[in-house]
Amino acid sequence: MKEQELNISNAEMVIMRVIWSLNGAKVEEVMRQISKRQNWSLATVKTLMGRLVKKKVLTTEKEGRAFVYRAAMSECDAIRQMTGELLVKICATKESEFLSDAIELAKLKQSDIDNLIKQLQEKVATETVSCDCLDDNNCSCVHNQIINK
Repeated sequence: MKEQELNISNAEMVIMRVIWSLNGAKVEEVMRQISKRQNWSLATVKTLMGRLVKKKVLTTEKEGRAFVYRAAMSECDAIRQMTGELLVKICATKESEFLSDAIELAKLKQSDIDNLIKQLQEKVATETVSCDCLDDNNCSCVHNQIINK
């Protein structure tokens, strides 16, 4: 899949998580997995999967009389791309706050924490982070102000 904005809705992400977890699935398999958490009709699931095919996030392969749907990119690649897309949507001065909030909300094993510490220790810091809300860098928005939690 070429690098374009993923633009996956929350409902479509439910489908994608099943596809990634099963490494591909038929519509009925997806329906069986999500019916435990979602009250969606088979038609809704088919519609969502069709949208994902049109967006080129899913591919189809005929297997007998049914189609098997597979992800066009790995879950890790999709998460990396969505993270990058989110970072360009927020003020550069708020990126560290975003990361801090994500860490606070995440369920982390000790090995995850150790990996994050290692990544931070290896990260090369920039001298300054400027607000990028306006093209002329003449921003006086509240994003520029340091707000302590």
